[in-house]
Amino acid sequence: MSIRVKLYMSYLAMVFLPMVLIAGFIVFLLNAGGMQDLRDYFRVEKEEKTNQSLIYGEMKYVIENDADKLSSPDYIENLQSRLAEQWSGLIIAKDGVVSDVPIFLKELAPNENWQRLFDSSPESVSFKAFRFLTNEISFVYSDGHQGEMILLRRNDVVPPLWRPVGALIFSAFVGLTSLLLTYFVSRSIIRPIHALKAAALQIKDGDLSQQVVVKGKGEVSQLAAAFEAMRLQLKMSIDQSLQYEENRKQLLSHISHDLKTPISAIKGYVEGIRDGIANTDEKRERYMQTIYHKATDMDQLIDELFLFSKLDLHKVAYDFKTIDIGRYLEHFLEEQRFDMEKSGISLHYAAELTEPILITADPDKLGRVVTNILNNSEKYMGQLPAAVHKSIHVSVEEQGNQVLITVEDTGPGIDKDDLPYIFDRFYRAEQSRNSETGGSGLGLAIVKQIIEGHGGAVWAENGELGGARFCLLLPLAVPVRTVMEHEEHTNH
Repeated sequence: MSIRVKLYMSYLAMVFLPMVLIAGFIVFLLNAGGMQDLRDYFRVEKEEKTNQSLIYGEMKYVIENDADKLSSPDYIENLQSRLAEQWSGLIIAKDGVVSDVPIFLKELAPNENWQRLFDSSPESVSFKAFRFLTNEISFVYSDGHQGEMILLRRNDVVPPLWRPVGALIFSAFVGLTSLLLTYFVSRSIIRPIHALKAAALQIKDGDLSQQVVVKGKGEVSQLAAAFEAMRLQLKMSIDQSLQYEENRKQLLSHISHDLKTPISAIKGYVEGIRDGIANTDEKRERYMQTIYHKATDMDQLIDELFLFSKLDLHKVAYDFKTIDIGRYLEHFLEEQRFDMEKSGISLHYAAELTEPILITADPDKLGRVVTNILNNSEKYMGQLPAAVHKSIHVSVEEQGNQVLITVEDTGPGIDKDDLPYIFDRFYRAEQSRNSETGGSGLGLAIVKQIIEGHGGAVWAENGELGGARFCLLLPLAVPVRTVMEHEEHTNH
């Protein structure tokens, strides 16, 4: 719930909720008094005053025309009973001495001194918060004695004291309701803001591990969601920076190691030539050839480092083209076959394709991928005895909206413990750091970077009959609808 809606609802509740509570309180009072609604209250008040007037008029008529009835206890009892139903009563005195008091007045004020009240003759008197008005009437009994009576009649159906009490109750309802609503609304806004403040202080102190959780769907929750997204982005950026820093240190360590080995070898052969150890033309030629190979390895290592660093930083521009992967591999492997045969390896390509398989790829980068995989297979098969048959089989097949390229060799295979890591940078399945057998450790890492840059995936596994199998999965090219001649000027 938004803050605006919360405030609107709280304002409306501050106005209407007290009214509802007061209405409920009034209904309770009416039910407690045996009334159905406010109309009963006004009807009772009107009827009570009317009945009081009627009985009072009857009593005056009796006093003026038939005073003997006032000496009859039965008549007085009946009169008091009828008056009591209308919340009225007569205090009767004979020769100044109170002789009769209504029963209901005795119940309202059991400790009242009725003689003193009669003597003081106040204009009004209150019993249990009810205010009664008084009227004095003098008459003469039939036997000649002086008689007096005070008529007490209730003036209000509701005790006057209840009016300020009701006002206080209404004010209390309004105040309490406003206080509670203000508290709950402010708490629903302030608590998430405090949570955001605590999270901001933690981020200021460098702690990005605490998740920002604010329940609800209002503006504060949206702010918390944006804050949480910012925290995650910051954390990811910092983690990435730390990872880059670790990779940089690792890269410098590997570069220094891989460059130091051939440089040491070159220095050794140069010193051998300078010291006259290579004292024949044949030995000098061998030394120079070794120095050239070492320099070539260093140049290749630097090229791979440069390419990998650009791939890792996503700074390599891909020249994507739509190519037929079947024909591409056929021509590319034909060029590689001669070099493989010089190493005693037969290269085979098999693709049962009835129609072209089009993919969108960078031909040069894709060629680098295939070359690195072939070189990796060549390197490990070179460790096998010369009598062992060595071959590499390349196949292509279409799988839904993707194409699977498989390169499988007959080498020693890959240890199960090494399979998850062979595409990591500088990882060698052999623990030896000898560059003659271990390579630069970047070939397969470059393969992974290029394939993922094409939107594909790469993995390695062991073949059923031994040897390593590398699988490249690339998406097919998205077909482009050509515009027919009659549609050339149609606005699509």
